[in-house]
Amino acid sequence: MIEAVDNGIQLMLTGICTAAALVCAVRSKARPWFLLGLFSGVFFLGDLYWMLYLVFYQDTPQHTYISDLSWDASYLFLILLLLYVREIEDSPPAWRPQWSSLRRLWPAPVFTVGMCAFFMTYGNYVSNIVAAVLMTGLLVVSLEGLRSLRGESPQKRSLRPVYVVALIFCVAEYGMWICSCFWEGDSLANPYFWFDLLLSLTFLLLFAALRKAVAR
Repeated sequence: MIEAVDNGIQLMLTGICTAAALVCAVRSKARPWFLLGLFSGVFFLGDLYWMLYLVFYQDTPQHTYISDLSWDASYLFLILLLLYVREIEDSPPAWRPQWSSLRRLWPAPVFTVGMCAFFMTYGNYVSNIVAAVLMTGLLVVSLEGLRSLRGESPQKRSLRPVYVVALIFCVAEYGMWICSCFWEGDSLANPYFWFDLLLSLTFLLLFAALRKAVAR
């Protein structure tokens, strides 16, 4: 019951974010809104499949490939969104992270590779590797984006909430994945549902953060 409610809340919030982002994209013709709409919309489709399976079969999907593909695609769109908003600031030259700065972000791939090895003991190898690669990219882009804003003008620092929300999204995802390995039942005592609620809220937070950054 709680899982169904949790999925319903996430489905509603991702749907709202998708609709609002696409409306902003049509009105402003700004690409960041279009990318946000793709990110939340594709994530919504993965949630929709999961929710329909839960409703019709009263159980979580035994094969999660459809949802996994949707969620993996959403990570890619979020990475593209973060790269694009940073590229706007660096225009005309596009953002090209320097090797010297990326070397300081080595904890990100170490963490994702370590977690990938751990998750492989519970799930599919291919899906875990794909997710690890995408989450590594998301963490690196977010952390590098925050680092690059140090000492910048207040106008450029308005992008900071976008990167912070992206990092919260990563924390929520990993929190859910870890909790799913140590499932504590369909109750509010299970931290999985709290991480999932946090994940749901990041869609609205990202919309608000992007709105502030684009409107500056």
